[in-house]
Amino acid sequence: MWKKILPYWGLIALVLAITGWLTSDFGPGGIAALSALSLLWFLFQAPNPCGAPIRAAGRSCRNNARGVMRGCHLQQHKWQRMRTFFVHPRLRSCMAQLFASPVTGLASLGGIVTLISTVVSTTLALTGKGGS
Repeated sequence: MWKKILPYWGLIALVLAITGWLTSDFGPGGIAALSALSLLWFLFQAPNPCGAPIRAAGRSCRNNARGVMRGCHLQQHKWQRMRTFFVHPRLRSCMAQLFASPVTGLASLGGIVTLISTVVSTTLALTGKGGS
């Protein structure tokens, strides 16, 4: 029985962390530790398809892999998964369009900064932590 349950220890840690949130039995340190363990399991151990881009247009590798950040048994797929995890191809395309020239880049940067400022100030105002 343990051989079937042990590979999914990260899900058990996640369920315990959620239970800790709901019951307040583990305290913030325990919840943080369980959440961190669960995050590590999802990133490096959870069974899932590889998903690395392959030569066929718009398709991805269907080999078995372990973890979101790790690819399948092919060395190149491990690097491709790592790269697409940190910089998604659509994000790379979007950044190339947003920062195509210095003028466009300055306008894009201004828009991003004002968006962040709006979200932070709205959050602070709604929580009552903003100034009077």
